[in-house]
Amino acid sequence: MLMYIVLGVALIALGVYLAWFLRRKTGDALLDIQATQTSTVADVKEALADMASISADYREYCELKGTVTSKNPQKTPFSQRDAAYYTATTYRVTEETIRERDSNGNMRTRTVKHEEKISEEESGEELILTDGNGDSITIETVGVAGAFDLVKTMDRFEPAQSYNNNNFFQNRNRIFRNFDNGFVGGNDHRMLGYRQVEMAFNVGQKLYVLGEAYMNGGVLMIGPPTDKSRQFIVTAKSEEELVKSKESAKKASLIGGIACAVIGLIVIIVGFTK
Repeated sequence: MLMYIVLGVALIALGVYLAWFLRRKTGDALLDIQATQTSTVADVKEALADMASISADYREYCELKGTVTSKNPQKTPFSQRDAAYYTATTYRVTEETIRERDSNGNMRTRTVKHEEKISEEESGEELILTDGNGDSITIETVGVAGAFDLVKTMDRFEPAQSYNNNNFFQNRNRIFRNFDNGFVGGNDHRMLGYRQVEMAFNVGQKLYVLGEAYMNGGVLMIGPPTDKSRQFIVTAKSEEELVKSKESAKKASLIGGIACAVIGLIVIIVGFTK
C-alpha cells in the first residue's frame, strides 16, 4: 500500500509542477515575446544614449532580428560547416547482454544499449547580429550557451573502427571538457561505436534575439537581463514559430499536469484498497 501512496503523491506533485509552475513560466516567456516590440539596432543605441546622462548602467530590454556571424567564423568539427557558433558532443555507444530470471524462475536474456558522453566542446566566439539596416550588435556567449536554441546540423553514428581511423582523438585543436578514452569490454559488454551530435548557428543564419542591451567599453552588447524573471532568447526560429511553440508548450503543460494529478489520485485510491 505504501508504495502506491508514494507513487501517487509523486505523480500529483509532478502534475502540480507541470500545470502550475512550468505552465506559468512558459506563459511569462510568451508574454515577454508578445509584449516586446521589434527594435532596430539604431533604436537601441539611441535609447541607451538618451539614458546615459541619467544612468551609466542603464540597460534596454529589447527584441532584435537579423543575420548572424562572428569575428572569427569556424568550421564545425563534424559537418565542416561555416559556423558563427557551435557545440559538438560525442557519445560512446556500447551494448550489454543482461541475463536475468523472470517471475517464473526462467532465465531470460536481453540486450541493453548504453550511451556515455565522452567529450563536449563549443566555440567561444562572440556572436554579431546585423539587422536589416546593416547595423550590428554583439551577443554574449560566455556562460549563456544554454539559452541558445541552436539548429542540429548533425546526429550521426560512426562504427568504432572507422571513427578511430579519422584520428578524432589525436586532434590537438579539439578542446575536451570531459574525456575518457578508456573502455574495458567483455563477453557481455561490447563497443559499438560513437555518436556525434552537432548544433550550430551557421554564418548568415537569421536569428531572433530577446534580451537586455547595454554598452560595454564602447561596444554595444546584448545578453541576459539582470531581472531573472525576464527572458533571454537567441533562436533561429521566427517570432511566429516561437510564439506557436510556446503556446503549444503551455497547453501541453496544463494537459500533462492534469493527467498526472488524476493518475496519481487513482493510484492512491488503488493503494488504499489493497
